[in-house]
Amino acid sequence: MSTLNTSRLETLRERIRSLPTTPPPAPWKAIANVAVGGLSCVGFDRDCDLLLVVSSQGRGVFDCLSGERVARDRGDYEEDYAHLEAQGIGPLQGRAIRVAGAAGGGLPNSTADGWALHRLELDWPGQELVLTEPGSHLFGDLYDQPASLHKIHQDSTVRACGFSATGLSLVIATSSDLLIFARC
Repeated sequence: MSTLNTSRLETLRERIRSLPTTPPPAPWKAIANVAVGGLSCVGFDRDCDLLLVVSSQGRGVFDCLSGERVARDRGDYEEDYAHLEAQGIGPLQGRAIRVAGAAGGGLPNSTADGWALHRLELDWPGQELVLTEPGSHLFGDLYDQPASLHKIHQDSTVRACGFSATGLSLVIATSSDLLIFARC
């Protein structure tokens, strides 16, 4: 890599480090911030904005458009680490839900209309979650392209983060909290 590119990358790193942590911009709205002790993984249903949450306290299902918990099971649950799936409860009963969390996996990091979430480790073990708007690019500054960046979270305990398949919900799951954002 040339010295020029290295210098430009360091400039981008410094820009991201200096960004204030703020909620996502409109049309995103904070829907819920829920304490979930021992959160291990989360996964969206493929067809809607229901989120399955697995923790040391059991399983729960959240409607990410309203923030309402619609189902709860406090029973012991054995996770399927090999397939990164969890069995749904309540409205997701009988469905195997792909999950992301402490054992791996990932949620979608972009939407069909161009929102993108970038999980960056500029200063390990800390992580910065940077949201880019449609038409904007994380590396836009390097190529004279739009680079509208929003640092929406900074933490070292992020288990999973990403969008629902509908693109209407965005979640950040840490070892102890679930943050839900939506646009309707």
